[in-house]
Amino acid sequence: MKKLFLSVLLALVAMIGKAQENESIADTYWRNEATGDWVIGFTPKHVIYNNKVWDIANQTEKEEAYTLTLHNGTVIKVGKLNNGLRLIAIGSEKPVICSPITTPFLPDYPTKDLRKGFVDNNYQMGDSATLIGWMKDMPRQGWKYGSEFGVGYENLFARQQVSSYAKMDSLGRFCLKIPLINSSQVFIDWDRSRLSSVMEPGKTYFLLCDFKTGQRLFMGDDVRVQNELLAYPHQFANDRIEDVGYGKADAMQFKAQTDSLRSARMAELQERIYQHPNLSQRYIDYLTGYYLTGQGESMMQARFHMPGRELPKEYMDYVGRELWQNAVKPYTLYRDFSTFMRDYIDQLDEKRQINLGDQTVRAVRRLEQQGVIKLTPEESKLLDDYSPLAKEMDRKLSFAKSHEESHQLIEAFEKNDTVAKTYKLFERLGEPLEREQAAQNIRSNLATIDSVGCDRNLRDIYLACYLWRFIDATRNPLPSLMMECAEQEIKLPLALKTVKSLNDKYAALQSQDLAGAASLRPSTDVENMSDGEAILRKIIKPYKGRIVYLDIWGTWCGPCKTALQESYKLKEALKEYDIVYLYLANRSSEESWKNVIKEYNLTGENCVHYNLPEDQQSAIEHYLNVNAFPTYKLIDKEGNIHNLDWRHADDMDSFIETIDKMNK
Repeated sequence: MKKLFLSVLLALVAMIGKAQENESIADTYWRNEATGDWVIGFTPKHVIYNNKVWDIANQTEKEEAYTLTLHNGTVIKVGKLNNGLRLIAIGSEKPVICSPITTPFLPDYPTKDLRKGFVDNNYQMGDSATLIGWMKDMPRQGWKYGSEFGVGYENLFARQQVSSYAKMDSLGRFCLKIPLINSSQVFIDWDRSRLSSVMEPGKTYFLLCDFKTGQRLFMGDDVRVQNELLAYPHQFANDRIEDVGYGKADAMQFKAQTDSLRSARMAELQERIYQHPNLSQRYIDYLTGYYLTGQGESMMQARFHMPGRELPKEYMDYVGRELWQNAVKPYTLYRDFSTFMRDYIDQLDEKRQINLGDQTVRAVRRLEQQGVIKLTPEESKLLDDYSPLAKEMDRKLSFAKSHEESHQLIEAFEKNDTVAKTYKLFERLGEPLEREQAAQNIRSNLATIDSVGCDRNLRDIYLACYLWRFIDATRNPLPSLMMECAEQEIKLPLALKTVKSLNDKYAALQSQDLAGAASLRPSTDVENMSDGEAILRKIIKPYKGRIVYLDIWGTWCGPCKTALQESYKLKEALKEYDIVYLYLANRSSEESWKNVIKEYNLTGENCVHYNLPEDQQSAIEHYLNVNAFPTYKLIDKEGNIHNLDWRHADDMDSFIETIDKMNK
């Protein structure tokens, strides 16, 4: 990629030198000298203006002036070069004095723009922006990324990046309609262009990436910020704490580190403003908000690297006062805001839950107060004895450094007689307890949201995100009480629609028959077995002499499900080989397990699924030294087990080489 950009820049230097000797208008681009906007561009066969590429029907030259007639009948008159300027008239429009653009990006605008803010449509359904463009003279190495032009953006309600694509023609031209729920940060054809910008609903943009001249330019009615971001892009603002070993990170030191980084970025911005005083206020505000949001995201991501996920009050107070309360609207303006929002409110909610005590015990006590259930004195004492054990267990789990350590803690906890008896009580209470827990989760969430001063829209956005995550994690529809609460509480139509759409999807999936049910094997296959190696050997015994691709996953694991969603590509690449795909699910409910299998069509003659009891699954994982999810293994024809990098599917050529060696 660096070589590609270097060659483009060298071409630009050559082009500028040639332009000084040759006054031809071919492969030149012109800006309105008064407004600073890019208004027209000329190539040997085309003209770019009014956000379109037009074919030239006829072109004449007389005394270094040009007359061009386009296929639509429009006549463009280009005056003789005079002191580096040309008078250009398009159709019946008034002639405009234009100067050539000889720099990689549009030069600074000639006047200051003091406008503030971006379009805020209140998160409407059906809004979009249109991006028309031309990847002009793109070299072969650019085409290797495919013929689709893509723009990625964050779905704030689902907290996931989505992309829109348009097919480029043979010249690299495209037209793309991008659904936007509000003004948003976008990532433009990232593999080839590495462009981060902002787009507003209702706007039309034209982007030129000229690989011959090295120029990148935006055309449109209001593209000043986009051109300024091309010329003076933001630095990526996020700092990270991952390099510090677990348990060694100091929260306040990391806060000081992120403060220093944001201060440095803002100092760079101030120096840029000094050097380029006409930079628009919207550009300045956008970068200021970008760095603020980036610091918030970084500081809250640090929670996952702190012992016990504990963050000091002073740290959280700073995040709330300086970063959260100054969040920029609309909330879609920066991709990192959705992560910042989730982590900040989740941290506060978790702290609140810990202070209130075990959630399930509280739900039982509430049912008792309401008269829904009646507890015996022995059951009441059992809950009293269980609560401190559960609290201590939560504390230990928060400090666990690996999946294996977490599992050992849970295993020891569940063997405790008080815990075992309490779990039986919870099981006996059944649906009333499940409903109360659902209601309790919503009440707790709303209380936390309201405590941090969310406006109405942000309250709805977070609640929709929370419920979307709940459905996505369980791959089941919401309990009816939670769905009722969503319909009562969420007033933003698009937020509620997002939740209901996902909920309806899994409700339909749950009622759907499972095709290829024979792929799902019963745990009775390995009944009464406890040794991990023996259980695994029994499971794979029917496939001796075949290669077994082992996937250890869980319905609660986001990366696992993402990989399963794409697994059809791997199977297609390996379709010529006799491979058994063996899936072992970790701590997954029966309903969620089946729904994921249905959703991604993971059945067939060569697919085998087990959802074993926790003790047996844990025994296998202990034998295989599983400490992360997903974990992949290859078992060769002789039964030897081989480790696989979890990203092995990204290098399919190397993976197929491995399969070939095993297949001999």
